[in-house]
Amino acid sequence: RLTSFPVVSTGLDVVKSNPVTATPLAVAKRTSLLVAAPVFPLASLSYFMLEPLIEPIMKRLDTVAHDLLSRIETTWPVIKEQPENIKAEAKYLAFLPLTKGKERRDYVASTYSAEKSSCGKGGIITTGNALICTLLIVWSDGLLWIKAMLDGGRGLNTAVTVKSGT
Repeated sequence: RLTSFPVVSTGLDVVKSNPVTATPLAVAKRTSLLVAAPVFPLASLSYFMLEPLIEPIMKRLDTVAHDLLSRIETTWPVIKEQPENIKAEAKYLAFLPLTKGKERRDYVASTYSAEKSSCGKGGIITTGNALICTLLIVWSDGLLWIKAMLDGGRGLNTAVTVKSGT
């Protein structure tokens, strides 16, 4: 059942196909078969003698393992998803601060350029006016976003953006 999870089966396939890990695995398998071959007849004989003692323990271990895998499935449902989806989601979350930072930078730059063009020709007074207007607009939009978050997310996407002249 463990190999039915896509993440586990893909991980095993990668380990088996990678030459760095496949060679030691093959050597370990051959060595274990070589070492265990003389012991197999004795082990099978002793297993049949000990089977009545071992069987309840094995059933209990199987039940515990099944319960543990069920709990893992309910606690982390992501384990049942395809590895490509998990990788894409992790990449999105890892780059989210950078993406949002670029969006905010572009928003402030476009707001400033719009304010500077609406104030008229360049000059120190015009530039200062555009900076102050940009600061007020960005501050107002931030406060509207905080208000929408405090309202429980209602109206978060429909928050009115204050622009100059409106």
